Amino acid sequence: MARRRQANATTTRLTAPSSVRVQRAPPSARQRQWVEKACSFLDVKKAVQLNTDLTNIYSYTGYEKEICQFIVDYWQRLGINSFYQPMDPTQGNAAAKLKGDGSGPTLLVVCPVDTHWTGDPGRDGLQWGDPMRRDNMRPAQVQGQTVIGLGSNNVKGMVTSIMLALEALHQAQVPLKGTLIGGIAAGGAPAISPPEEPRKNISLGVGVVYMISHGLWPDFALYHKPGWQVGWEDSSMNYFKIRVKGEPQYMANESNPRRPYRVMTDTSRIVLHMDKWAADYRENNKGGTFTPSAAINSIRVGRPDKPNWSPAISEIFMDIRGAPWSSPVETLCLLERELVKLKREYPSLNAEVEMFASSPGGHTDPNNWIIQSAIRGAQYVDGDVRDTYVGRAAGQTEAGILRSLGIPTAKISGTPTGDAVSPELPEDIRGFTMSGAYGPYMINAAKSLIYTIVDTLTRTREEVGLGY
Repeated sequence: MARRRQANATTTRLTAPSSVRVQRAPPSARQRQWVEKACSFLDVKKAVQLNTDLTNIYSYTGYEKEICQFIVDYWQRLGINSFYQPMDPTQGNAAAKLKGDGSGPTLLVVCPVDTHWTGDPGRDGLQWGDPMRRDNMRPAQVQGQTVIGLGSNNVKGMVTSIMLALEALHQAQVPLKGTLIGGIAAGGAPAISPPEEPRKNISLGVGVVYMISHGLWPDFALYHKPGWQVGWEDSSMNYFKIRVKGEPQYMANESNPRRPYRVMTDTSRIVLHMDKWAADYRENNKGGTFTPSAAINSIRVGRPDKPNWSPAISEIFMDIRGAPWSSPVETLCLLERELVKLKREYPSLNAEVEMFASSPGGHTDPNNWIIQSAIRGAQYVDGDVRDTYVGRAAGQTEAGILRSLGIPTAKISGTPTGDAVSPELPEDIRGFTMSGAYGPYMINAAKSLIYTIVDTLTRTREEVGLGY
């Protein structure tokens, strides 16, 4: 384990290394046959069609009932034991079980199903441009082997891969020793409920927490994001509100000794200071597979319909991703210290900070069985025979929740360098997108999942390091 010191912290933290030696566990002839037989049922055209169907189903956070019932119905028509897990009238999870003979471990393969946006320009505002970009709208459009549409890659691409992997294993009739749980989870978005939503607990991983606390606790977990590479660390997610206070004034007149622009000026000072701090934070807090990030992406201030009035209060909303080995409170302390520094420079500045949302990070020992098995799955897909594996960069997902609960978890994500989404992504879709699901990549992810499932669940508990 490499020792890393977090900048501005008073304690030394331990974090996992960024690379690990691969522990070989060659599959038996029968295990290899099971993997190859299951993978033979995978088909790119089917993946594209299923992904298109899923993309066209509305599944905004808090409204996942329809899509999860579609998934359950799909599995049930195949003869797979599956069920809908209601959480409230419009939100719930889809779950499936392939039971083993009882001598092996239990493995949860899980991903979220909710989209961050509605696809309605009237509700989503100018977030995706004006007019809204087509990659954030429905219905889905198929170009070659790529599906363009709201959340087609993240999250619907992950759902597609898990559904196809379970279907292939069922068709191949792989004799499992352990039990496989397929979980398609509601409420994964790292966001709080919008003001118009009466339910205030519909996101931040509530679907995964509900699964775990309602009978689906596993020995190991595979948390799926787009791709098929492997990671063992997750950053925490920490949302902060910085409230800047002043005096309301009429007219923006600099001859007014009470300075009606004071709140706006102080807001700008905080934004610029935190922007510089974010660069330092990123540079000085790296460790393992974690690279920090912090950003101000939302400011609430003033009345656009009354620009002749200066506001008494502005609110700055900041997102800081904390290290896997640090707590959200530690991140809050870092931010509070920065405000103290800024107040020394500008004594009249009146601002305070509070945390209004957080989700834990965490890491799994890369020598744990599930990490090593997932690495072997990724190498199986890529034909990689190297003895050292470099882990995927830590990001924020519900895998952090699973790890914080003590469940060894491998995060399956990441596509080839240079093709973060699809090599066929159209020219009009530039920059970040959660669209562009590419059929061959979804198949590769399903193959990686199948390998790890067979590698883990056709062994006894003792073989995978469990002592019960």
